Amino acid sequence: MLGLLLSGTPLAAPRASAAASPVCLSGALAFDHRDAEAGTAKPWVTSPARNANWELWGQTSPGSASRLLASGLTGVDGGTFNACYQASGPLPELHMKFLSASTQTWRVIPDRRSATPYSFTTASLTDVATSRNLGTVKVPSPIQGAWNVEDTLNLLYWKRSNPDSGCWTSHQANGACDQLTVVWDPGASDGGYWDYGNTNYVILAGDMPDSHHLVLHEAGHWLQWQLYNHWFPRVTNCNPHYINRSSSTTCAWTEGFADAVAAYVLGDYRFVYPDGTSYSFANGRSTPGWDAGDTVQGRVGSSLLDLWAANGPDGGAWSRTIRLMTYNASTDFREYFLTDRPTASPPLSTTGTARSIITSHTIDY
Repeated sequence: MLGLLLSGTPLAAPRASAAASPVCLSGALAFDHRDAEAGTAKPWVTSPARNANWELWGQTSPGSASRLLASGLTGVDGGTFNACYQASGPLPELHMKFLSASTQTWRVIPDRRSATPYSFTTASLTDVATSRNLGTVKVPSPIQGAWNVEDTLNLLYWKRSNPDSGCWTSHQANGACDQLTVVWDPGASDGGYWDYGNTNYVILAGDMPDSHHLVLHEAGHWLQWQLYNHWFPRVTNCNPHYINRSSSTTCAWTEGFADAVAAYVLGDYRFVYPDGTSYSFANGRSTPGWDAGDTVQGRVGSSLLDLWAANGPDGGAWSRTIRLMTYNASTDFREYFLTDRPTASPPLSTTGTARSIITSHTIDY
């Protein structure tokens, strides 16, 4: 599993006396959420908040101001944390702070003008002389969607196929990563898009975090922009756009890629809406209700998924396409398939099984 690029290690404690010993607060961070992927009933599920930033705050002497004592990330094994400080005696006050961010690699903020992730603190403990286990710490209900997004983005990060650095793509080196920013306003109605050309943030609203497909789809637009080194095709005839209907070659390519990102990362073959309804990408030459060709995002997305499939011609993964996209920025699917795939090292096939796949989805070149 690829490791996260850490923005820093736990803060160094002052030089301790010989009697100093670690005082730790441990536990696991979790959040409740409605699970749209489970269907329209959207059952409540409790999930761990993995790779989320935590901070240990406290007073080191009576009457002193509370200060940051240590920081780190919750674990990938269930959102666990173990926050420690070398103390020479009882600490007058101690508490944890949790943030909806993962180092400086991604974050969830409340509005476009903010630079600060959502956060909350645990109750203060007083006169702490020994380590304490806080058990399961739950994200407060009004803001739990922020950690749902934070945790979901782990899935994309872990499959980003960048062996060159801990950043999202190989265009950045460790220590200089671009940060994926998601704005989530639970009370807003404006959302469900990537704010290209303005903030370049993913914008979510209301119950949109309930759909992991939606979160990953919008993050997929940002990832394509990153792979193309801050360039993006000039997209036309894309408002509105539909999975099964014709739009334009540029719309079908960018929306189809984002659809495929979400389905590939989650290991399925559909798009799931925040209300729990879903739409299958399964389609053939005579599928009712589907337009034909590479102006249809569902035709493009399903072609990509079949090319990347375990039994597909691309080696059972998307890694070669991801690598290709870092040095060949395709304007549309035709350019990706006919012009750019042969330039991959080794070349990605455009004949045989690969050609049969796109033909089965009515893309005839």
